[in-house]
Amino acid sequence: MNNIIPKCEAECRGCGKKLKGSPYYAGGTAFDPDTGVYAKVCFYGGWVCSRDCDVRACLALERTMPGYSGNKKSPSMPAQAQISKNWSN
Repeated sequence: MNNIIPKCEAECRGCGKKLKGSPYYAGGTAFDPDTGVYAKVCFYGGWVCSRDCDVRACLALERTMPGYSGNKKSPSMPAQAQISKNWSN
């Protein structure tokens, strides 16, 4: 019997880097194979491998949301709070 479900891998939402572990939607955890650091969850969902990727992923999504400016320079206040919490240590 052929397996018609493709094998999915975890990836960073900010840079697209392949991570080791489960895709975000499948639950579980993921980590950066180069550094060994566990990926954090972006404010809008999905794995991010660094603070820069967290900001990039939030901005990319917010720039497409109705009511937000397409030329935003920083994430919304709730997203900024989550980013600070994610990367405080």
